[in-house]
Amino acid sequence: MTEKSKLIVLLGATGNLGSLIAQSLLEKPEVQLRVLVRPQSVDKLATLREQGVDIVEFDLEDIDQAGILEKAVDGAFCVISAIQGGPDIIVDAQLRLLETCRKAGVRRLIPSNFSYNIFGLVEGDNINSDDRRAFARAALEVQGDMEVVQVQNGAFLDRRVLFGFLGAFDLEKGCAFLWGDGNEAMDFTTYDDTARFTAEVATDDAVLPNILEIAGETLNFHELVKAYEDASGKSISVSHLGTLADLDKAIEQRRQAEPGNMYAWLPLMYWRAMLSGKAKLHSIANDRYPQIQPVTLREYVRKEGL
Repeated sequence: MTEKSKLIVLLGATGNLGSLIAQSLLEKPEVQLRVLVRPQSVDKLATLREQGVDIVEFDLEDIDQAGILEKAVDGAFCVISAIQGGPDIIVDAQLRLLETCRKAGVRRLIPSNFSYNIFGLVEGDNINSDDRRAFARAALEVQGDMEVVQVQNGAFLDRRVLFGFLGAFDLEKGCAFLWGDGNEAMDFTTYDDTARFTAEVATDDAVLPNILEIAGETLNFHELVKAYEDASGKSISVSHLGTLADLDKAIEQRRQAEPGNMYAWLPLMYWRAMLSGKAKLHSIANDRYPQIQPVTLREYVRKEGL
């Protein structure tokens, strides 16, 4: 440790979001950043090492490395998990992380949620959300006096997610895809803004709630399409593919046809949760950190030239 007052430990710093969280933390002068990374990914963090970040080789899936984890989180104010994976990672490994943090006296854990309102969904609506709710339920049983803060940011406002993975748009064909009436409000936040808010949550001295919601912008489907058209100067043709019940059938048909290929049906699970309104955030707390002015959809589209 240096004269800096807060040790923040980050897992998942080689990912899209994790790397941005690391940079946001480095902009805060009171932070001493420590990153835990799998041995095979150490070379990806050369820039962080040059910036004075403490790099610790560690694999959260390896239970034999518990001693490394105990030492790494000792003295930490907050531990942030930006890791991805199935239930063995999101539930089992993160519970081991939580238990270790609690025993070490860590003030706060931010688990890998970074999604829409997963607590508005029911089992089976989205398998990824199921895993994160399972962790949240289990965490309540073992966290004791430790804070576990679920950061929820809506959908990522990004060319790879909103305009890619989600399947809401096909920009090459100039199409957007709708089931239902498209009148439910949906929340969107860029990766950059999510990282900046997360850095604030990680270093906040106040007592924080179990769920902290932030959002860059809230739009329904029709407002989303218009915002893209206004910013890009391009026209979007809306393909109305049926009701939300028809979307349920489409997801089930895809799962039966390709059960082992989650990318054939998982994006539609996310889109269904948003179009139905189940995933809407209800207590957006942007005003807690007024120094952050989130990017709007129009601003993002113009900047990226989409």
